[in-house]
Amino acid sequence: MTQQTLDPHFKTMQRTGVTDQPDIFDVDQAAGNPLKQASAGCRNTGIHHVGLRATNPAASAEFYRDVLGVEIVGGSAPDHPLGASAFLSSRRHEESHEIALFANPAFAHIAFKVSSLAELRSFYVRAVTRNIAIRFAANHRVSFAFYFADPDGNTIEVYWPTGDLSWRQPHMAPLDPSQPEEALLEKITAARPQALRDADRTAAAL
Repeated sequence: MTQQTLDPHFKTMQRTGVTDQPDIFDVDQAAGNPLKQASAGCRNTGIHHVGLRATNPAASAEFYRDVLGVEIVGGSAPDHPLGASAFLSSRRHEESHEIALFANPAFAHIAFKVSSLAELRSFYVRAVTRNIAIRFAANHRVSFAFYFADPDGNTIEVYWPTGDLSWRQPHMAPLDPSQPEEALLEKITAARPQALRDADRTAAAL
């Protein structure tokens, strides 16, 4: 039986008692999903952000800001489960972040964006059917994503932007990409403030 696996770094995060880390789930449950048949046609839109190792993410973020004019849009302190981090974007109204800096080198990665939730799920199924170990999957609110390693151990992220850029990063909540698309989309709706949901319903009624 193929199961999602977590690296020791991510197991450590779970031991801290942080409840918003991804659950381990049986990916074989997705085997009968009709999405499996569509995985051959999935494609990505290219690399849209990178996660780099930084000795001092806050200081490095200031370097990128002062030299390249990139805006600091997020980050975390050393006592955060992910450790110290910083997030930067030169197009914050288009991309949540384009550079992520981590004191913990385990979180360094390159991220490929897909244009639809269906494509994200197709890539997930493609990875699972090739017996690629999924390191973890996460709902970042600004995106749904899953992570795995290439043959050399480099971490790859595949993500789909939800369209909600209001969430400061880092943010992680459980995600099971094998769920039906409707169930995944409900996570976006449920996360929106009640006032915005009321506005959506009002607009739909007009």
